[in-house]
Amino acid sequence: MALVIENIRLPGGFRLDIPTESFHQSKLGNESLNIFDGEPEETYGSENLQTFKTTEIPLLPQLEAPLVWTGDDFKSASDYTYTLTNDEVNEIENALAHFKALGLRGNEVAPTTFPLPTLGSKLKSLCHELFSGRGFFNIRGLEPKKYTPEDNVLIFLAVSSYLANRVGKQDDEGFMLGHIRDSTESSTKPEMRPFRDSTLQLTFHTDSFTDLLAMQTRGLAARGGGQVFTSSWKVYNELLKERPDVLRTLVEPNWYFENRGTLEDGKPRAIIFLQDGKVAINFVRYMLLGRAGLARSLDLPACTPAQVEALDVLEAVAKKHQLLIRTQPGDLTYFNNLALIHSREAFENDETHVRHMVRLWLRNEELAWKTPLALQRGFNKVFYDETVEEQWNIAPQPRLSFKVHQTLGP
Repeated sequence: MALVIENIRLPGGFRLDIPTESFHQSKLGNESLNIFDGEPEETYGSENLQTFKTTEIPLLPQLEAPLVWTGDDFKSASDYTYTLTNDEVNEIENALAHFKALGLRGNEVAPTTFPLPTLGSKLKSLCHELFSGRGFFNIRGLEPKKYTPEDNVLIFLAVSSYLANRVGKQDDEGFMLGHIRDSTESSTKPEMRPFRDSTLQLTFHTDSFTDLLAMQTRGLAARGGGQVFTSSWKVYNELLKERPDVLRTLVEPNWYFENRGTLEDGKPRAIIFLQDGKVAINFVRYMLLGRAGLARSLDLPACTPAQVEALDVLEAVAKKHQLLIRTQPGDLTYFNNLALIHSREAFENDETHVRHMVRLWLRNEELAWKTPLALQRGFNKVFYDETVEEQWNIAPQPRLSFKVHQTLGP
């Protein structure tokens, strides 16, 4: 069954017009059920474990929505893929020529400067799939080898501008694009590089502070490298039914994330957030446990045995319901970073097959879910910080060494 776009129009227009001198003030909400409203006790165990007095957070009943799915529900890629027609590809290329003739900067791509009269309305309708549908979709039909690196980025930004009105900075240097590839130029051992710079398998996680995550497939590995998605809502339902003890551990706001050089503020928070009848998950396993050869900050309380078990159970349930996606060069994959958790297969490149993904962090202020209070500082820095200049790294930047938070992060 092919992905069908309903004729739904979003209210208002969206822009991707974000020069640093014109950032708007944050509009993020301040309400969240999942906040730390207890005080840490002044007692530490021999393993530097910290305990808390917390108010028990009410759990939601079993969820029923399109977001509750398992991988077996999808029979083929056509179930979640929108394939562009030849006319729609031509429309994109004509709009690209129009935009370049305007002489604008790349970050001035917007529906008004990159007009897609036919495809644009379909994209705006398709956007609802991210927030009230199954949480993801794939767009197919572009051929990246036809375009320059700059034009590939412009097309990626243009399509994204019909789905979101903000692009976020992905690190403290202001880089707007994430190039996910094996950094073979680095002398750092592969097992000690950030996962985005290695060929290693990733455990399930979310990206740190973004509503939407978009991936442009530039190149495929010789073997492996598939993207893996799991519905957070399906995970929640199974934990509620089978392991409510684990679920309670995950919603308790007493998880300490690595905060050296990160946007985490050092305060304990939850992994699973419950608000407005929705479930949102936000975590990276290695920022809680460290990884082989790289420990977390010594002043952070260690995870308790119950917390370690909860992370293991979360991983197992996510694998049980996962959907493996094999993209093609040119594919644009969009998903709700709060509604889905994702991972990646290990992969191998060869001389002619090199995996290269380009990542955007996006926000649709009209449709975005309410940001959990504990995540608002990070979201504000990513999408609204005026103090860090945008860096449009069109080509991958050689990275010879890596910071701790880069190695532990997604």
